[in-house]
Amino acid sequence: MKYSSRAIISILTILILSTNAQAWSSITHILIAQEAGIADPETACFPDLSRNEEYALLVPYHWHDAAPNTIVTPEYIDRYQITVGTYQKLGSPGSQPIKIRVPDSSGVLYWEIVQLYKKLKGARGWEYDYYLGNIAHYVGDLSQPLHNFPYDSSSAGDGKVYPEIGKWSKEHHAEFDDALDSVLPLSTEKKRAFEKMVTPIQIKSIDDLKREISKIANSSIGLANKCYAQKRIITEDEALKQVAMSVSLLKAIIDSTK
Repeated sequence: MKYSSRAIISILTILILSTNAQAWSSITHILIAQEAGIADPETACFPDLSRNEEYALLVPYHWHDAAPNTIVTPEYIDRYQITVGTYQKLGSPGSQPIKIRVPDSSGVLYWEIVQLYKKLKGARGWEYDYYLGNIAHYVGDLSQPLHNFPYDSSSAGDGKVYPEIGKWSKEHHAEFDDALDSVLPLSTEKKRAFEKMVTPIQIKSIDDLKREISKIANSSIGLANKCYAQKRIITEDEALKQVAMSVSLLKAIIDSTK
């Protein structure tokens, strides 16, 4: 039995929606990709599905646990990378070690967006579509405040643990993820208001991209701090403004690489 590519995408989206997405919800990721002009916006959900295949290694691609007082800069982005190490199966001294990509333990979201952009620049056809779906997802993750904030008892980017903040972040993570679910799809009125939040951005270099990533990361960290201080979750209007920043950056990335 043969299926069209659109049917396959629909089936996979249903599977993704049935899992625990750890970022904006799948329908919010689809909104971001759709508003940026991606023909198959559901592909922006796929990284959440592939993440579950090798969770411990792949989940740090989706966030960076910045310390609460962090100011993200292009230089900061370069500090938290994916490095290549070697692994040898335990109890098998004669086995050949294999190379493995190991992300920094505090998360590599910012750096990974830059790497995907570089790949997107040189890609064509289905390869371009593949990298575009991936970068669309991570650019969406970037505007979710708690994807830029200490989580649980994990060490933040400065090597410190923030137990109270981390506990609060873990307890309210799903509520942030789903902040827009009740208003999607957007009504005509909300859609008009949302479109006014999307601003034109130009990306002519990697440095431009890093500056734009930094702006969204700092907005996310600032909002996370505000919500934590006030012991509340993100509001609908705040979530729309954050998501609009992702749409703005994603549109600029597409314009820069197509």
